[in-house]
Amino acid sequence: MRKALCHICFLFAAIQPLAAQTDSGGDSRRVPGRSAWFACTSIPDGIEKTIKVLGGKDITEVELLEYMASDPVRIPEDGIIRIVREVPDPENRGKLKYLTLAEARIPDNVREALIILFPLPKSEGALIFQAKVQDLAAFKGGDRLFINLSDTNVGVKIGPTSVAVLARQANIYSAPKLAKSANMPIIYQFYHPVQKKWKLLSASTVVIVPTRRKICIFNNGSRVGHIKRHDIIFPVQRKAP
Repeated sequence: MRKALCHICFLFAAIQPLAAQTDSGGDSRRVPGRSAWFACTSIPDGIEKTIKVLGGKDITEVELLEYMASDPVRIPEDGIIRIVREVPDPENRGKLKYLTLAEARIPDNVREALIILFPLPKSEGALIFQAKVQDLAAFKGGDRLFINLSDTNVGVKIGPTSVAVLARQANIYSAPKLAKSANMPIIYQFYHPVQKKWKLLSASTVVIVPTRRKICIFNNGSRVGHIKRHDIIFPVQRKAP
């Protein structure tokens, strides 16, 4: 496996881009203090797109989108953020209580966090989502965050830069400093677990935009040797005037 991963650059060189794709998105607002955004790979049946977020004693409503990061919410002092649902409290007639659908804990040293929600294969009590916290300190404009949830290695090449994304791990493509948008070829490959060789997942041309970031999540497909990719746009926050 390691030997195959080492040869990824040579494999990439033999593949030509096939199609073109572009990104879209806009600026993302800030909130006072520490901030967190949500991104979701898919929304299970029965979950509303407008969710209630509990931080400390405050409830905030945000729209949960599959292909765009949400508006930001404030991170409370204890760093715990929950997605909740209101239900009748059987022990207090006429009152409501909150069920926790997902919970994220943001470390004290993280000022800006992205909470990525993955639907659990089977719900665990009231929990519907697994939450992964990504520190945004190293995720700059034009960058791409690759998260590999599959059981095999994935390789990405953007322009001359190769990025290895090992199974169950993540990696970031750091874009060069750009004054304006730039077109670059991009190639995705995965290591076939049965055939024991690298196979093309897709190839295209992308637009690297300094004011936008992108998250690419890789999942196992419905059969062996099939990988699914899910893309999420995450705009760069506006700078304070």
